[in-house]
Amino acid sequence: MPGLYYFSESHVCYRPIKGLRLLVILFSIVITSAVSTMVAGVFGADPFGLLALRDDNTARENLVLKAQLGSLSERLDRLGRVLSELNTSDDQLRTAVNLRRLPRSVKMASIGGTRENRDYGVSVEANRLIANATTKLEALNREAGAQSASYEDILNRYKMNQELFRHMPAIDPIRAGILTDGFGMRLHPILRVRLMHEGIDIEAEVGTPVHATGNGTVLYIGRRGGYGNVVEIDNGFGYTTLFGHLSKFLVYPGEKVKRGDVIALSGDTGLSTGPHLHYEVRKNGVHLDPSEFFFNGAQYNTMAIYAVRTVK
Repeated sequence: MPGLYYFSESHVCYRPIKGLRLLVILFSIVITSAVSTMVAGVFGADPFGLLALRDDNTARENLVLKAQLGSLSERLDRLGRVLSELNTSDDQLRTAVNLRRLPRSVKMASIGGTRENRDYGVSVEANRLIANATTKLEALNREAGAQSASYEDILNRYKMNQELFRHMPAIDPIRAGILTDGFGMRLHPILRVRLMHEGIDIEAEVGTPVHATGNGTVLYIGRRGGYGNVVEIDNGFGYTTLFGHLSKFLVYPGEKVKRGDVIALSGDTGLSTGPHLHYEVRKNGVHLDPSEFFFNGAQYNTMAIYAVRTVK
């Protein structure tokens, strides 16, 4: 019959273990195993091979984590190169919208930073990999933030420029007009003294349509000394334009006009030697040469920018 036996010296044979004797033996085995495990924990022994198995698993996990950290570091490097390329594009975009390039000191401040000697409670190599990845990530985060702010500046300037371009006096006020007198000092044709000619004169028969040269708001219509009948427009951004010697007004003060709109008809009013249009451009009150704002006239005059209608 199967079971547990012990050798009895008195009977000189093996006898089965029964009752209390069996319980005592089993209890002794359990206590011995527990004590052995405790001793192994204290003195580093591993009688059952459990610690070795755990160390093997930890080593494999560490290898996987190190590989993943190395891969992460490589991806962060690639992202850094992409941001560097965006930085170059940023310079080009800022130039295109007439924004000053960011100084190198500002760019370096966004990239720079201090490496922290932080202990993550892992091996020296793993700690180095984590610290390196963390430093790269923090630097990329700062650089991306600076790049985002710069792009926002570029977008805002682009929008402002689009509005500026719509308001800037950029076309001939008379389509295919012929310039008869330019900007600058000249001998006045009537007064016969040298005076500053603060605009340009464009040949035009009486009744020729006169066009707004940029978007704006009509400031004034009426008589103004030697200029005769004039229309003055506030084009915004510091620009104002004046049209003189007119025969008829087609706008009123406060009216919004767009580039190309017909605002008046040319004439021969005021101090004039014959029918023509006197045209001025001012920026913050300073007279500028209007011809410097014109596009290529021969090509541009064929475009549909000039309205054939009058302002209602």
